[in-house]
Amino acid sequence: MTSIQSVLAAFTIILIDLMGRAGLDKVLALSGGPAMVALWAQLQSVMELAGSVANTGVVQGLTVLVAQVRDPRDERNLLQSALKLGLGVSLAMALVITLAAPLLAAWLTHGNIEAGLFLLAALAGCITVIPATLNAYWLGKHQQQRMLGLALLTSATCLLVAAGAWMGLSLRGLMLVQCSVILVIGGAIWRYLRKLTQAANGQSDGAGYLGKLAKFVPVGIAIGIMSPVSMLLIRGLLSGMLSWENVGFLQALWRSSDWVTATAAGVLSLIFLPRFSSTYGSGRFKGEMLRAGVLVLVPAACLLLFIFFNQRAMLATLYDARFAVSDETTALFMLGSWVRIASWVFLFGLFAARRTRLIVAGEVLSLPLLALLLWLFADGMTLERTALLYLASYIIYLGFNAAALLYSSHNSTYAHHNR
Repeated sequence: MTSIQSVLAAFTIILIDLMGRAGLDKVLALSGGPAMVALWAQLQSVMELAGSVANTGVVQGLTVLVAQVRDPRDERNLLQSALKLGLGVSLAMALVITLAAPLLAAWLTHGNIEAGLFLLAALAGCITVIPATLNAYWLGKHQQQRMLGLALLTSATCLLVAAGAWMGLSLRGLMLVQCSVILVIGGAIWRYLRKLTQAANGQSDGAGYLGKLAKFVPVGIAIGIMSPVSMLLIRGLLSGMLSWENVGFLQALWRSSDWVTATAAGVLSLIFLPRFSSTYGSGRFKGEMLRAGVLVLVPAACLLLFIFFNQRAMLATLYDARFAVSDETTALFMLGSWVRIASWVFLFGLFAARRTRLIVAGEVLSLPLLALLLWLFADGMTLERTALLYLASYIIYLGFNAAALLYSSHNSTYAHHNR
């Protein structure tokens, strides 16, 4: 089902993404300090907000559906429908961000970021839907080698933004560089997609494909809105309770754990989601879930322990010596990150099962729950307490996802036996 070459390509894609983000964060830390790292992260969350409704909903749905169809004409018709729906959803989100930009800039950054930068971030987020759609199409067809070439192309964005930061550009200058590069890359991919979808010729069931993909839009709204908005709120709340410098320290710890969490998410998405999708409803699905759990969770535990025991050296290497947190904070955060990865194993199983309503319901119990807990326990907030609340929220999220998938699998088996 998945060749050795595809697995190697998937790991290389993950590594390219992680190295690009780590390199950019390092330059931002050296040129602007912890506050610059935190403020740039705020703008990236706004960019994700514009694109993630499509990227986490419609685009994930495209991968699932392409993996389950067999006719190449159906695959390309699905691609065409996903591109239309994804861009439409992202443009709607960008419009909302544009209208709310003055309020968001004042509320979430305390005036440290001007409203115009939110508009640039929203534009960049819309354009990211184009390469994400092509990625999802190739992923559904198990063509990770092609995705590797696209990952190398899009990595130019981090490289050029980092070069701009090194030259001392302001946040506005960095956002202009990011938007320009994304626009050029997105335009080239758009032309390729237009040629590819023309092969779908006139026999498409456009309404039918759009209807199937539209079922994933609520998932995109839940994850694509709740996750970046929650991160914006979390950083905004903590900047008021603590300081932007402390938010920068937490962001650095989060990025350090990303080397493990993002790798795990990439393995689940790039390798196991197509396998889950093609085996769901059969006896092989449980085996794929167990295989994913072992191959993802055991290495993740080892790597997170390594980060814990070497956190000071890692933070100093990835950022600089000013970035330091307590051992208690690191231990709680790394344990929370491992629980988060475990919750994703079941989440991707729910994606394969197309249980979109359960995914939407569960999303409230992840980052949104963390934001709520931070607000409820704001008095005397510390980074240690923040990490403890992070762990607590993901224990709840893991329990929900596991129960939801067991419930879905039981119902699917029961329905199959009663046909």
